[in-house]
Amino acid sequence: MKGLSAFVSAILIIAVTLAVAGIFSGWFTSFLKTTSKSIEEQSSTKIVCSNAGIALENVRYNQTSGNITGYIRNSEIVALGDIDIEIFLTNATRILLDKNITLSPGEQEGFIYHLNTQEYDFVRVKTNCSNVYSQISSTEITLIT
Repeated sequence: MKGLSAFVSAILIIAVTLAVAGIFSGWFTSFLKTTSKSIEEQSSTKIVCSNAGIALENVRYNQTSGNITGYIRNSEIVALGDIDIEIFLTNATRILLDKNITLSPGEQEGFIYHLNTQEYDFVRVKTNCSNVYSQISSTEITLIT
């Protein structure tokens, strides 16, 4: 007898193939569950965020005190969280006011920040919905002397 018979060889090839398929199917099933859950969460967030809106209102800069003030208003029908304010200076510096507040629909919150310079470019408010933000340029900010 020189080596394995054709029948035994076929059985071994089938056994190895089934073992590899079993290992692969376990991984593939887990991969599909994880991926579908991630896609479901992202889709849900996009649907919710499509009904969200935020607005910066009555933003003023007091040249005497150096304070920049204004209001953040939830302008749509979805509660928004993780609301922060960013002030961008003309030298590309960003000041982050980590308000970390949540606003219900129609609700508003005031803010005040002492700015050590008048060299600001724009103010932005951002939310937990990455596509929901409001921005106002320095030319739109009311100056108070």
